[in-house]
Amino acid sequence: MEEKDEGIKGAEGIVLHNGKIILGMQKAERWYKLPNGESAAIIKTIGGKIETEDENNSKKALVREVLEEIRGIEKSDIRISQNPIFTKRVRMKEVNPFERESNLKMNADFYALFLMNKGKLHPNDLPALIEIPVSRFLKLKFGSTEHISTIQDCIIQNDNVELPENYALMIPREIKMIFEEIRGDLENVR
Repeated sequence: MEEKDEGIKGAEGIVLHNGKIILGMQKAERWYKLPNGESAAIIKTIGGKIETEDENNSKKALVREVLEEIRGIEKSDIRISQNPIFTKRVRMKEVNPFERESNLKMNADFYALFLMNKGKLHPNDLPALIEIPVSRFLKLKFGSTEHISTIQDCIIQNDNVELPENYALMIPREIKMIFEEIRGDLENVR
């Protein structure tokens, strides 16, 4: 079967706050129903599709997405790498365990992004943010479904949002490799 390229260009952030990794939960309308009737959400890097207002600039797109998705920060709190850490053609079936039959792919620029505000973060238009220590992130299972209770203490929940029972990570393996290489340095950032 031929791969489907929608011409989608994206910008994703490897976001760090107080030495911890910040991930976002997919919106409730995109949650998956498991065979047992329970719901499951994808947890992914912060970011999204490059929109017209971003003038085809992935860095601008990422800053816009971060400000839309995270409450409690200002534009002046954001420090972003000058260039992408890597650019990848993301194949949905390779990173999303719920989309094994998908032929959708997109090109995405992945930046390193530090949030300098030391205060608490809150999800804006997301159901939840995950603020997780690097060492714990590296122990999470990639490519399989886990019960939400395994990361419950790392979840910053949006008010009045009932979380799904399960989750899976949709994160390219390059991100895990980066953190394996530099985790000591990151854990000393406070």
